[in-house]
Amino acid sequence: MTPPPPPRTRRKLTDMSELKALTHPIRLRLLYALRANKSMTATQLGDLVDESPASVSYHLRKLAEHGFVKEVENGSDKRQRWWSEANEEGFSWSENDFADSPESLSVAKASKDSWLAHQWSRLRDFDRTSESWGQEWVAAAFSSDDVLRLTAEETKEMGTEMRAVIDKWRRHGENATSGEREHVMVLMHGFPTTP
Repeated sequence: MTPPPPPRTRRKLTDMSELKALTHPIRLRLLYALRANKSMTATQLGDLVDESPASVSYHLRKLAEHGFVKEVENGSDKRQRWWSEANEEGFSWSENDFADSPESLSVAKASKDSWLAHQWSRLRDFDRTSESWGQEWVAAAFSSDDVLRLTAEETKEMGTEMRAVIDKWRRHGENATSGEREHVMVLMHGFPTTP
């Protein structure tokens, strides 16, 4: 039996200016669009996120300044600039890395709030339009929540295992050629709470 490949190495964000670049809702939409579609032009992205190519180009340049997106070559069209996500492995940050000053911590919290708002808006959009996807997709979609009793170390270990499962299914989807495939957003959050 072949062992699974190692988990993806996410880029660790530690600079406040990087997080500031991620607090804009259009930039988040652009990142998700590039993650799903691999490479696109500003015009294509503008159509997808309902923004002008000029606005999209501005936000792409801001994301590129901080290493989140990059220009890529596209052999079929030299007249347009093509963009892709700079690190396909993604990125992460911890509030702990920004706790050295109130301003840094405030930026880290604002960035996280922006991401959460974006993710939950996508879930709400699906809920509002679920019938347009058809019965098969409505039946396949899932939401789950649990309250577990774990230590901080166990919670971290569970998160690592869950990311490995997501990586397995990502590779499967990238390599599969059969079936009708759609982009599926999976939201995972694990955090302590007081019931």
